[in-house]
Amino acid sequence: MIASATREMQPLIPPWGSIILVGVGVVYLVLGTRWPRLFNVLSMTFLGCVAGMVLSSWIALPQPLVIVIGGVLLGGLSAFFRNVAHAALGAVILAAVLSTLVANCLGEGGYASYLVLNLSDKSYSTQWPGPNLARDPVLAASLTGLLIGATVAVRWAWFSRRLVTSAQGAALVLVGLVRLIPVIGGAGRTSPAAEYPMTLSACWLCLVAIGLVIQRALEQRDEQWDREDENMQEGI
Repeated sequence: MIASATREMQPLIPPWGSIILVGVGVVYLVLGTRWPRLFNVLSMTFLGCVAGMVLSSWIALPQPLVIVIGGVLLGGLSAFFRNVAHAALGAVILAAVLSTLVANCLGEGGYASYLVLNLSDKSYSTQWPGPNLARDPVLAASLTGLLIGATVAVRWAWFSRRLVTSAQGAALVLVGLVRLIPVIGGAGRTSPAAEYPMTLSACWLCLVAIGLVIQRALEQRDEQWDREDENMQEGI
């Protein structure tokens, strides 16, 4: 997931954009449970923009307009249907994570390029790299992630909120850092995403664990402060 996303976004992200990605990722990691609705809306808006980018090949409207409509529509719906949006977000993220981990274990055969057909002139207009769903292990991992992600979001929402924001934050941090390394090391330096996909996956897992611990510690601190405030008010 990180490797394919980095290869796709590398020409589009300037160095300052990579720094912003790292900063946003840190905010997701640390403050994910402080404003869960805000982060859900932001994430669903991004998914809506991606969906609009893909669907623009079939819609007879300017691509930027379709992208904006997709982002506003999905982000707006997630603001009103909070639980449904969170369940969908958790399912999509866990499916992407599991399928990517399995694809990394399979090597080059675990990834494929998906071509989106433009129906207006029957030509392939866009190309998207990602886990190869034609491979049975990758497809099984993706479906398992969808079911587990939705189940955890519905049954254990308190844990799912931390897991979803930590997973997104860790991915943003790594994408930003991977994009910055070739810039710092020189134009001829190969991106770590292509050379060390398993190492990046391990780093992602460690960052997710760190995010879970930090968010839980902040929640416990807030709970302690609330109890102290209540005791002070009772004493007064």
